[in-house]
Amino acid sequence: MSLDDDHDDIHLAMHREADELGKFASHLAVRSPRPLSQEETVRFLDELLYQVTKECMDHGADLVGHVKAFLRSEDGAMSASLIDIEKRSNVTHDFSHGATFLEGDLTLHVIVHGIWDDVVKDSSQAAMERVFEQFGIEHTVLKDYYDTEKSISHHMK
Repeated sequence: MSLDDDHDDIHLAMHREADELGKFASHLAVRSPRPLSQEETVRFLDELLYQVTKECMDHGADLVGHVKAFLRSEDGAMSASLIDIEKRSNVTHDFSHGATFLEGDLTLHVIVHGIWDDVVKDSSQAAMERVFEQFGIEHTVLKDYYDTEKSISHHMK
């Protein structure tokens, strides 16, 4: 075991004592230039949650608290939840048969164990950008939520 490994282990242990969960949330306006079917919208939400979770795990998270999304549009609402990256997302909806998605309101909540809020935020935003581009979905961040003070105080030590 190297000194870097020892430092990483000590840093993670200190993190867990101070605050075991990293958190981030975002509220966005989203729009697809073409109508997405119910199935495509389910695939979009599943991929979004999977990629956000994977990015957090790739940056040091070791457990998923939960990664959730709620999408509202004129044609209905979908919610998705991922707690096990191997099993992907559970998506529920009240879209009527044949309904499509064009624009709406998306809320994303991310809680993972083992990394700080700013790393969860950066990881989540990087994954979001990739998935929005992959599905051709335009988005505007209305508000992001994460603990700026805790992140700043951690890095000042």
